[in-house]
Amino acid sequence: MIYVELSKLNEILKKPVNDLTDLEKWSVFLEYANIPAQRERVNKIIESKEALQMAGDLLMSISQNEKERAIYLSRKKWQTDMDSNLATVEERGRREGELVKALAIARNMMKDSESIDKIMRYTGLTREEVENLRC
Repeated sequence: MIYVELSKLNEILKKPVNDLTDLEKWSVFLEYANIPAQRERVNKIIESKEALQMAGDLLMSISQNEKERAIYLSRKKWQTDMDSNLATVEERGRREGELVKALAIARNMMKDSESIDKIMRYTGLTREEVENLRC
């Protein structure tokens, strides 16, 4: 069990966010999350730790009126969609880069008169992809 002396939180508020322990961050979050005067400080603390970000998101979603909640959820969905799109683009780029590299290796192996089966085995290309390089 951990005891936190809330009266000492005023001193903790003076410390830089990076110098706060996890317990201090949670204490500040729990005590000051709903106090507008501390909003900027609490937001910096929330940004510093993923678990606090999740708690902040949950607090925001349950403490707003229905219209604000719909706006919040819409923004969250938009951000999730953007993150997903970015991950998809990165994955496509990685696969395309791997294909370009495999094709370059295959061309070099063909110049050295390696067999199609060996080229397929080393590059992961299909027979059709390797044979198309001869054209």
